[in-house]
Amino acid sequence: MLAVGFGGMAGSLLRAWIYAAVPGTVSLWIINIVGSFLIGFAVMKLSGKSAELRLFISTGLLGSFTTFSAFSNDWFRMLENSLATGILYGLGMTIAATAAAAAGLWHGRKGVSG
Repeated sequence: MLAVGFGGMAGSLLRAWIYAAVPGTVSLWIINIVGSFLIGFAVMKLSGKSAELRLFISTGLLGSFTTFSAFSNDWFRMLENSLATGILYGLGMTIAATAAAAAGLWHGRKGVSG
């Protein structure tokens, strides 16, 4: 529990720093795409490590760094203003984050198997 808690504190502070440094919805894209890539990468690189380290990095640090709730909030606001924009935003973020996680898995696996 401490591993997740300390990782979560670090991840949420890092997310807050990016929100402060990068204006607008661009910050959320950076956070979710970079975080998704890192989660995929961490899955491969940490597979043989301790449970505490995996929980600290994946669930704590990266889980609190990425944010589905902020994405949902932005998405619902966009849907209220324009159905088409909201749908494009939702699909775009989902596809981009999923592709980033897949790329992280692939890059992490490259070093593991070869």
